[in-house]
Amino acid sequence: MLSLLLMTLLAAPAADSLEAFKAPYPSPVDTVMVDDRHIAYHEAGSGDQTVLLLHGLGSNMALWRETIEPLAERYRVLALDLPGYGLSGKEDVPATMDFFADTVVGFMEAHHVDTVHLIGLSMGGQIALTFALSYPELVDRLVLISAAGIETFTEEQGMALKSVYTPEAILGAPEEMLQQNIAINFASYDHEQFGWLLDQRKALTALPDADLYAEANAKSVAGMVDGPVFDRLGEISAQTLVLFGKGDALIPNQQLNPHLSTETIADRAREALPNAEVHLIESAGHLPQLERSKETTDLIHRFLRGK
Repeated sequence: MLSLLLMTLLAAPAADSLEAFKAPYPSPVDTVMVDDRHIAYHEAGSGDQTVLLLHGLGSNMALWRETIEPLAERYRVLALDLPGYGLSGKEDVPATMDFFADTVVGFMEAHHVDTVHLIGLSMGGQIALTFALSYPELVDRLVLISAAGIETFTEEQGMALKSVYTPEAILGAPEEMLQQNIAINFASYDHEQFGWLLDQRKALTALPDADLYAEANAKSVAGMVDGPVFDRLGEISAQTLVLFGKGDALIPNQQLNPHLSTETIADRAREALPNAEVHLIESAGHLPQLERSKETTDLIHRFLRGK
């Protein structure tokens, strides 16, 4: 099975696949070197304050396509592909939460940014929390969307997660499973509106570095499991906005924590974070910035302006 997959990857028209993969990206996409690794990013807007956007597991900056332009009306906005993802370098990515947080520091230094409003989605939320714990002086305000790191797992549950998310499983998923995995991110999946996610994921598997992407994904799951932050959330002093979609089917994990609800996880965040404002967004799943983009962006705008 794996040999057949590798033959398919080698035979694929990489240039056409790359264009298909890049199609939903914001434009233009530039690159900068951080610790000898090229990092792809998009910059928009201007202003005295900078908003930095961190995507989640398995994804890339295209998930911010509905968020960037509204925020750029008031702020300088930087959206990057984390190492191992999207159009960024994928060689030898440790994919720990500390590694990603340190990469964000290097990225800020490369852009001469002193402090940021940091917005993290899903895994990006756990990276943002790790960043805020390690570099509190670099954070103005913190926005967590469907953030990982608030739900906790036992050692046995963590081992189960690592055993499921292997590079072989990630690359070998059939199209039907890919579509199911994408649809579960939404309270109400509309293929006409969100089918670009499936198109991009299919194009990704034909790229020459698909195996490195899959390896980075598997390492990232281990990185989240092995880099817990929940017990330290009380140390975060930054004003924090926590957003969850009421219909989030991924947080909490329905297989490992079926007794929990998204509301329970949101309550945990409210109790653990000293300066947290928490909102549950109606008719939204794990990706409210796509499914309920205006409501999500309005909440972010009001929060960043201190209203």
